[in-house]
Amino acid sequence: MKNKWIVIVLGMVLASTAYAESIRTMLTKENRTPRLRQAEVGSEALYYEYENADEIAVIPYLRYALLRDLVVFGKLPYRSIDPDFGRSESGLGDASIGMELVAYSDLFGYPWFMPHAEVFFDTGDEDKGLGAGDMEYLIGIAAGTTVNRKFHFAADARYRIVDDDDNIPSIAGSLVWELDRSFGIIGEIEVSRRKDRDEFGDQEDSHPLTFAGGFYYIPRRDWTFTVHGGTVRHSDLDVIIRGKVAYTF
Repeated sequence: MKNKWIVIVLGMVLASTAYAESIRTMLTKENRTPRLRQAEVGSEALYYEYENADEIAVIPYLRYALLRDLVVFGKLPYRSIDPDFGRSESGLGDASIGMELVAYSDLFGYPWFMPHAEVFFDTGDEDKGLGAGDMEYLIGIAAGTTVNRKFHFAADARYRIVDDDDNIPSIAGSLVWELDRSFGIIGEIEVSRRKDRDEFGDQEDSHPLTFAGGFYYIPRRDWTFTVHGGTVRHSDLDVIIRGKVAYTF
């Protein structure tokens, strides 16, 4: 009986320390949240290579644990677009706020289940290509588990509600291989459905397929660094490169 309680206490400690770490994946959510009344500040830097343009985006963000299993967050992107032909544009993109709810998490932190939602405001200039020109909404459900304490699997189904009924459903999966306590490698895949216009102006469905890989480094419990690279098939977006730094306090 004594040994049983030792295992339970250790499991609760391990689960609680995992909450203080940042999300490592790019295409899915993870059940890694700040602890109660803790905040996470960070920034993402992204490079997109399209068929006819390049884009750099810097996205500072804030996450805050409002309740033990409820996190609210906000993002404020700055975008710079450099087309092959025409004028370059830069400025504020579409800001967003959202929430993540760990609706279920077992004693050791897995398996887990996390609904999440995000609202995008039309703060970016649509005429300059920096914003969508209307409010958009994203709802999603993520779930995951861990195998042998080092293979972390996650799946994330999302539905983005956009203007003109061109809503975008997607599903993504990720694997994080934890090589040690501070370093690991990441593999991810996502497929979505979008409505595009062909050369005659008719609507047709496309199914962009994204492959991404990267690594993370946690030099100490309150700092997380991640780097991703990816490619997209069946889309005018060819290459994605992403770096993220996060600090929890």
